[in-house]
Amino acid sequence: MATGREARIKAAEQRLNRAVDSQDTAAEAVRDAEETVTLAQRRLDGAKAGVRLEELERRLTGQRARLGELAAALEELAPRVAEAERETAALDFRARTRDLEIERLESRRRQLDGERARAREQETRVTAEREALKLGALTAEWGGTAESAAEWLGELPEEERPRTADEWWRVAERRLDQALRDTFPEEDAEVPEELRFLLAERGGSAAREQATFAGVCGALASYLRGQEEYEKHQRRQIEAQLVSRQRDLAAADKGAEEAAQSTAVHRAALSAAIKARLERVAEEFEKLDVSYGGYGATLEFPVPPAPADPEQRWQWRVTPKWRRGEGQGFVPYNRRANTALMDEKAVKLVCAAAIASSGGGHLCLVLDELGRNLGKEHRREAVALFRRIGETYGITVIGALQDDMEPYAIDACGQYVKLRRSSDAMPYNEPPVIVGHDQHADRVKALAAYVDRSGEQPG
Repeated sequence: MATGREARIKAAEQRLNRAVDSQDTAAEAVRDAEETVTLAQRRLDGAKAGVRLEELERRLTGQRARLGELAAALEELAPRVAEAERETAALDFRARTRDLEIERLESRRRQLDGERARAREQETRVTAEREALKLGALTAEWGGTAESAAEWLGELPEEERPRTADEWWRVAERRLDQALRDTFPEEDAEVPEELRFLLAERGGSAAREQATFAGVCGALASYLRGQEEYEKHQRRQIEAQLVSRQRDLAAADKGAEEAAQSTAVHRAALSAAIKARLERVAEEFEKLDVSYGGYGATLEFPVPPAPADPEQRWQWRVTPKWRRGEGQGFVPYNRRANTALMDEKAVKLVCAAAIASSGGGHLCLVLDELGRNLGKEHRREAVALFRRIGETYGITVIGALQDDMEPYAIDACGQYVKLRRSSDAMPYNEPPVIVGHDQHADRVKALAAYVDRSGEQPG
């Protein structure tokens, strides 16, 4: 009985072991089936992602084509719009100038109308006085014209009017002598022959002086009339030159005024373009900072006044600012902060400036010491940001990297090319060592095989 019991126990243990082995085999099969299901699910997700990617690429291609058409249309219309703005500004300035000139002429016309009315009143009063004085008889006694007598009497002071004939004669002699001295101030001055003869005949007595007085006055008047004609000719030449120079000066003033107006319009257009570009950079800076974990950033750029001297620089000051916490105010870049934060904001600002300057064209962004002072997470964000602007805006990024930045760049970029020196001891003009990476290894192998075949020589 004992032997049979032990046999049954051993048989049961064997059955138990076989059951445990079967259970382990079944569990292994279940795990294999679960892995197969997981792999199938991953492949299904990859296929869906591929279909979605193709759809997005088609839409992105269409949007890029539309963006190119809009950019071309905008570029075509920009010169016409700028020319229209310049013409509008010029016409507006001319209209304002014309209105000011009309106002000035109207004021001048009112002033002249008042002067003409006063002149007519004075003319009426003088005409009545002439009729009361009986100027005809007085003019005959005078021996000259009424105008000359009126002019002469008008110049006399009040105390000279009651003088006698002898007093007037002495005054006339003194004035004749003064006129001769004024006409010929120098002793060796050249005196006309007729006047010299009459002056020699005057000496001796008062009667001879009176007899030759009219002749001397006539000869002196003839000489002065000749001098007057000569001086009038000189004056006409001077006036002609003055008119010509005034005309040139007016033309120069008009040219300077138009140039100043054109400069003001150009400066306004340039200021608007600079403000628009900086505002776009500020918007992109804000978007990138918020997208990559920041609290917002902006640019402060007050418009500087135009320089008075065209030789002076028109300098714009741009101050980057960012928030250090939710709901806080903007802090300028030169406020005390750690270098890692400043470098992280500098990367975003550089990318924002590149995006704002792309305009649909191809740009090349050259960077130095990329990744300096950045931590692991910020380095990964930096290279991801550079890849994003490269794929979205067609910007090629070339930079000098530290060795520990290379893995981050390879992970973030589908294609990676590195140039380095073979050794620090080698000359700088030695060919560099080229290191490349492509996420599609099969494509690299196929290219290598093709290059090897093209290098073979026919036997």
